[in-house]
Amino acid sequence: MALTAETDAAGARSHENSRRSLIASSIGNLLEWYDFAAYGYMAVVMGSLFFPSGSEATSLLLSFATFGVAFAIRPLGGAIIGPLGDKIGRRTVLCIVVLGISAATFAMGLLPTYASIGIVAPILLVLLRMVQGFCAGGEVGGAITFVAEAAPTARRGYYASWIQSSAVLGFFLGLSTPTVLSAVLPGDALESWAWRVPFLVAGPLGLIGLYIRLKLEETPNFKELEESGKVADSVTREVFGRSWGNIFLAAGIGIPLQMGYFMILTYVPSYLKTALDYSSTTAYFATGTAIVADLLVIPFAAVLSDRVGRKPGMLVAAIAFVVGAVPLFMMIQGGGIPAFVALGILGALHGVYLGFCGAALAEIFATRNRYGGLSVGHNIGAAVFGGATPFMATFLVDRTGNNLMPAFLILGCCLLSLVAIFAMKDRAGQPLVQE
Repeated sequence: MALTAETDAAGARSHENSRRSLIASSIGNLLEWYDFAAYGYMAVVMGSLFFPSGSEATSLLLSFATFGVAFAIRPLGGAIIGPLGDKIGRRTVLCIVVLGISAATFAMGLLPTYASIGIVAPILLVLLRMVQGFCAGGEVGGAITFVAEAAPTARRGYYASWIQSSAVLGFFLGLSTPTVLSAVLPGDALESWAWRVPFLVAGPLGLIGLYIRLKLEETPNFKELEESGKVADSVTREVFGRSWGNIFLAAGIGIPLQMGYFMILTYVPSYLKTALDYSSTTAYFATGTAIVADLLVIPFAAVLSDRVGRKPGMLVAAIAFVVGAVPLFMMIQGGGIPAFVALGILGALHGVYLGFCGAALAEIFATRNRYGGLSVGHNIGAAVFGGATPFMATFLVDRTGNNLMPAFLILGCCLLSLVAIFAMKDRAGQPLVQE
């Protein structure tokens, strides 16, 4: 009887730890993507304030280039911060990361503009984006690792999907702030002072995220590794010496994830405004359709992934992107209700992929190098197929005059991802590999 009570108490503690890990990791991840999304959705305004020129397209290109700088440095952040998480623990490193991201974003809201201090303004903006990107290099890999290691094996897909849901929710909050500001404030308020608000909000959000993470226990997988003395002596050598194949596999299966975040959820508002002449408010509401569809689909797809495996849903979503990208962007060009429907479909496809791939990313690696390997692989994909896509799409549309170029980018990149998905071993329902 006493043994049964003790077992029940241990199970209750385990469930509570899993739930707290889920909440803490999700809040930090939400903050990261809120920060990145806030800049992406303010790209047109930031371009005029920090990169003034005679051409709106040139200002927007420079603004998106600055957006991409943070992604260019993310692999370096992942390569340094990720292995540190495999050496000293997931919890400590995740606390450092959330503090760094929020501080850099808050500082962006305090920057003087080009009109005040000239060329120093965009230089400071780029430097803060680099700090933001470096710290973010250790966030997603750590958050996925933490939740996957704390989750029950049979429900790992569902638990890991909350990291993806929190990212999409971060995009939603990043979109909502400028949407509300542009709708309720006078026409020039956003450009004169209100652009600072989305960045300043990151300060208190970061402190909340830090407080919650400080309350966490370390994951059971890392504790077991530490207690058995099997933490690698040189974690960086462990990651780069033994995990290159898995690193590139993680980068490859992450392509549809990255394209969805940064082509559909980040670039589309600017695309609708500059290429298709939508009003700012209509563009934001149209993108909101994709975000809401994304959020609604993710948990159902994740539950299904725990039952049928990760590969089936990933393949279906990636193939659907390849087949449907061009027709759906043609619908968007037509405007009206069909444009909202098309964006909803794109968001739903992204949600399917996120729901199925969240746990798959963690299952590729062993506990010994999971944080580091996943951080490096995920951020290589983010640098190549994430942060660069808004710039590439803007550049190609401006140079070719073809408004379907974003669709062709999605099509080509998702074709590449199919190679990685077919090569991936499906480990749904299996214990995580320790070494």
